[in-house]
Amino acid sequence: MNPLQFKFLSILGKPGSGKGTQADLLEQKFPFEHISTGELLRVRTKQHDFIAKRLREIMEIGGLVPTPSVFQLWMPRLEHLRRQKKFQGVVFDGSPRKLYEAQMLDELLLLYQWDKNFKILHLVISDKEALKRLLIRGRSDDDRKDTLYRLKVYKKEVLPVISYYEKQGEVIEINGEQSRDDVHKEIMRKLKSFLK
Repeated sequence: MNPLQFKFLSILGKPGSGKGTQADLLEQKFPFEHISTGELLRVRTKQHDFIAKRLREIMEIGGLVPTPSVFQLWMPRLEHLRRQKKFQGVVFDGSPRKLYEAQMLDELLLLYQWDKNFKILHLVISDKEALKRLLIRGRSDDDRKDTLYRLKVYKKEVLPVISYYEKQGEVIEINGEQSRDDVHKEIMRKLKSFLK
């Protein structure tokens, strides 16, 4: 496949909507690279330096990591992928999560001379469903407060990203309240022409 035709997918949704699960399923089926910002951050926070400490503090309260730190983690992965012959695309799990990140990602695609062959899968679930899924393993007040804060951050930061991509005709809405397999089937059906 011509490098200019690489496909980029981003899976966005509320906390608990199943973004990572669906990204894994797509990676298993297609020659896509799964980039999980959350996983990259978890690895980074295990280092013993000032930035790792600050990232841990931000993540512990459910906040969003500063955009420069996110791109610092993405760049080595994307630079490595740019040199791969079998690689056909990227599935971003839960990113970009800020409008500024989305705009910077556009610039990054231009830098690498990759066409913006990009779709956003928006896994739609209700606040009630998100709370139920995230609290299923614990019912403490702290768990509930943390989840409510994460939903607040989602509405403040991630919804503008989805609106940004909607204006460009790049958002595909998926009913995230179905079973894992049914969500995957809907994704495959709605991405059929994009994945050709």
